[in-house]
Amino acid sequence: MLCFMVINGAAAYLLLLGMKRLIAVSDKRWKKFTLWGSCWLLMGMIIYLGDWWNILPTLLFFMAMIWVACEGSAWKKAAIGLMYASTILAFNALRDNYMLTGDFRLRHSEVALIVEGILSLLLALFLYLATGKYAPGKEYRLADSLWKLLLLLTATPFGIVLSLVLLTTTEERKRRSIAGGFEYKNFVLLLLALLSFIGLLRAVVVLARQQQLEQQGMLAKINRSYYESMEQQHFAIRRLKHDLVNHLAVAVALPEERREVYIKSLMEDGAVSRLLQYCGDPVVNAVLTVKEEQMKRLSIRLKAQIDILQELPFEKTDICALFSNALDNAAEACRHLPEARRYVRVKSRAKKGLFCLEVTNPMKAAEENVQSNRMGKEGIHGGEKRISDSDMEERHREKERDCLPQTTKADKENHGFGLRSMKEIVERNGGAMEVRAEGERFEVFLYMPLG
Repeated sequence: MLCFMVINGAAAYLLLLGMKRLIAVSDKRWKKFTLWGSCWLLMGMIIYLGDWWNILPTLLFFMAMIWVACEGSAWKKAAIGLMYASTILAFNALRDNYMLTGDFRLRHSEVALIVEGILSLLLALFLYLATGKYAPGKEYRLADSLWKLLLLLTATPFGIVLSLVLLTTTEERKRRSIAGGFEYKNFVLLLLALLSFIGLLRAVVVLARQQQLEQQGMLAKINRSYYESMEQQHFAIRRLKHDLVNHLAVAVALPEERREVYIKSLMEDGAVSRLLQYCGDPVVNAVLTVKEEQMKRLSIRLKAQIDILQELPFEKTDICALFSNALDNAAEACRHLPEARRYVRVKSRAKKGLFCLEVTNPMKAAEENVQSNRMGKEGIHGGEKRISDSDMEERHREKERDCLPQTTKADKENHGFGLRSMKEIVERNGGAMEVRAEGERFEVFLYMPLG
């Protein structure tokens, strides 16, 4: 009995590890332990055709622990929980009705338990390896509509298992046991329900990739629109600067009482101010020129230290999106502060094979608990800020859900793409991005290899 419990416990642990690749599990120990316990019960439960007493309580307990210990939407929990439940219960029914029969259990009880544990361990190992090979990345997200679709697909194999167990009567099972022979129909149905896990796992991967591609396309469209808008503003600035001589000639020709009004109207336009040559990249110059004018109107001081000697070897839309989104987020944060505290500091350089960008701005004291996340090619790592244990758990849960600070605008559905867009651009170009909050200062730092 002890040997069986150890083997089955190892199988439950492997099952839990594989499950964590598809759904986030809470960091609280008691939740992890109860979820492991439900996996242990599920893996070791005996399922006979015609015996409903084991399958229903086990299913309800396992789904309840999924609900308590896992994170995500209700549809995601239901789909993942039912996917695993149908797979394990189908295997248990195959094991107990066609591999380890009742007569074998009676004659070799201790051996039967060990064989049962070994078979469960092999299944758990298979599921663990399958999720390791086919599961999407840790940050994958699916809309609730897609989880509903997966739940509908999962209902078919689960319905097969449940129907075979509940609709087979005890008398029928005994009659077949006495008659002997092999029941191919039920065996094939249970085997199909078991193998459906691979198909469902593949469906999760395909849907996750499709949604990721759609999101990348949407971000690219937003960046393109942003770049075109920036180009139009920059063109208007250059056109007015080209006409500056004509404006001065008109001002000289006007009567003195009208001349001052005319000059003042030009100065308030802001477009005739000098085009700032921050660096050797024209896109960076255009973005910083436009953003400086916008920040002046908001009484925000822009401090720029740019060390870029030549044009950057990236897509113009990507450079525009990186600088524009970072500066827009910083300006948005400054708007909620007193004018004396409003500043944005931007540092950037392109040297020694790396392009770096750092944007810093003050923030409200209430925002000091904004999480610090390390976003690179291999994953996202938390910052080193000292916080309490409860705050650490909350930050970890936030990291698993999204990894990015949320927008403060009321229309959250149509906003909040700035940092997400920047993260996508940085990772696509082989770089890394870090978001930090220290005291009353918020900082975005990123780098990408040149060439």
